[in-house]
Amino acid sequence: MAPRQKANAYTTKPRPQAPAAQPAPSLPPRRPLPTGWLRVALCVLSAGFAFWLLAVRNATLLYAVQDHNLWIGDATYWHDKMAFVGGFAQWLGCYLTQYFYHPWLGALLLIVLWAAIYVVSVKAYGLRGCAQLVALLPVYALLLSEVHMGYWLYYVKSPGYWFTPTLSVLVMLLALWACRALRGWWRLGAMVVSCAVLYPLFGWWALFVPLFTAVEALVARDGRRWLTLGTAVACIVAIPLVCYNVFTRLRLGAAWIVGLPLFETEKAQSYHLSIPFMICAAMPLAYLLAGWLEGGRGKGAPAHRWVQPAKLLASVVWVALLAHLAYHLSYRNYNFEAELRIFRAIEENRFQDVLTEVGKAPGPCTRQMVLGKNIALMHTGDIGNKFFTYDNSGEPPYVRDSLRVHIAQVCGAQTYYQYGKCNFACRWAIENGVEYGFNVQQLKMLVRTAMMNGERRVARKYIDMLLNTTFQKDWARQWLDYLQNPQHYYRCADYRNIAPLRVYENTIDGDEGLVEMYIINYFSHMHKPQPKFQEQTLIYAMVQKDIQLFWPRFFNYAGNPAHAQEPMPIHYQEAAYLYGRLEHEVDISKMPFDKERIIDRYEKFLVATNTMLKSGMTTDQMGAVLKPTYGDTFWWFYYFCRNVHTY
Repeated sequence: MAPRQKANAYTTKPRPQAPAAQPAPSLPPRRPLPTGWLRVALCVLSAGFAFWLLAVRNATLLYAVQDHNLWIGDATYWHDKMAFVGGFAQWLGCYLTQYFYHPWLGALLLIVLWAAIYVVSVKAYGLRGCAQLVALLPVYALLLSEVHMGYWLYYVKSPGYWFTPTLSVLVMLLALWACRALRGWWRLGAMVVSCAVLYPLFGWWALFVPLFTAVEALVARDGRRWLTLGTAVACIVAIPLVCYNVFTRLRLGAAWIVGLPLFETEKAQSYHLSIPFMICAAMPLAYLLAGWLEGGRGKGAPAHRWVQPAKLLASVVWVALLAHLAYHLSYRNYNFEAELRIFRAIEENRFQDVLTEVGKAPGPCTRQMVLGKNIALMHTGDIGNKFFTYDNSGEPPYVRDSLRVHIAQVCGAQTYYQYGKCNFACRWAIENGVEYGFNVQQLKMLVRTAMMNGERRVARKYIDMLLNTTFQKDWARQWLDYLQNPQHYYRCADYRNIAPLRVYENTIDGDEGLVEMYIINYFSHMHKPQPKFQEQTLIYAMVQKDIQLFWPRFFNYAGNPAHAQEPMPIHYQEAAYLYGRLEHEVDISKMPFDKERIIDRYEKFLVATNTMLKSGMTTDQMGAVLKPTYGDTFWWFYYFCRNVHTY
């Protein structure tokens, strides 16, 4: 038996252990916030907002857009577009723009393409979490580009503008996605092929494929980064130069920006309208940065409890900010939209709708609206009774930049046609088409003027073009019937309205670009017995405020047997009574003036003006005070409607 060991100083007695502490009851794990559903909801709300802004708030604009667009489904039109760098994008953009004939349909097509841009951006750059919402920035930039141009609608020289940038951005992102999905030499080859193939089709957008591929290679410190950079620079420099020697319609100075919508005229430039496209072009850099901030730093580190709610709040604020900017930076002007509705109604011979539109204007009208009102009154036969019941002062169009709007470009051809000046209408339709690109509205005008002039072969040429469009076939078939059956044409509204005004049609003169001034001078100095024409000579002599012009035309009108059974229109009585009282050159004592509406009312007007004049009021002050009571009279127009500028 082994001896028992003695305890010594180095021997440690085991300490009694305390009873193990009971573990605290664990809390249930925190449920993650529904970030995925929030992103989906924000995207759906963005799509709904875009549809509302386009198809509801700007429905009038979208219909006008397709009227100022042209796509013809024949080989000639195809070859004409493909003769330009970026011509395929323009051809496809012009085709899709036709669908604004139904504003809701065109808006849906745009939203589908923007949804594709969002999805491709997320997939191509692997955006995760809230970083995915960065891909909404190009979508809102493109949305703003649709609704912020205003009167540039008449001056922009980018065919298919409303779809071409969207298509180009989508193709650029698809090409970048393909390059990012490949590795090594395959990526290098895809970069070169993409740029070489897409540049002739889409223009400068293709140059961003090698640019961003090289930038990503440098950031990632790829082994072939310097080779990628050199190849990218070679593509960006060489491919436009090669195309410059192949495409005869490409200017060397524009070779690296061809396909970028520019807003320039001889006297105006608006660079801020191109900013949305700059944003779209730079988005791949934003995607790289957003992906790095979302998941690149601190990977695996536990996130603070407030990080996820903060991201959700930031996502909501981000989308709300984009929507706010798109809404408030869009061009919104009542008179601009009213002009579009007015001249559409005139084209469709809905003249009462024109008067309704002008009558409900909340403020002063533009000269275009005044012209539309005059045309409607002329064709309804109410010009002698209602001409001065509407606003005739006119204010300049509202523009945000240095653009100078001219009636000749906005509605010159339509105005001349309605007054029977078909040669001038044809001239401005062709001149504007050459300068800014032909559109559906101009081809229709060329059909109308050719038919009115008896130029049947010319009319058939333009009808055949419209037969090859998507939504203008019915209109073209109707006018083809007029061409083949002249008896139908002589009974249509166009001929019945315009033919009585066609006199001196073969005279050679010029308007110097001042459409309204030419119309006023032309009619006020003419003598013709046709009742409709004669009435214009009288009313525009009154507009001239020229007594010597007025009296011969007044007596011609009064002595015309066509007016023998009609009461003298009230405005002609107002002018005759005023001029007779002013100069006493014509004895008006035996003229049967309306006692209540002319004689008694003029005396009240005279008393009111004399009282205000004695009180020291200025002419402008007097006009403002008297307008609610006498603004519907020729007297108020004669004394207080001054300094009216046409353009």
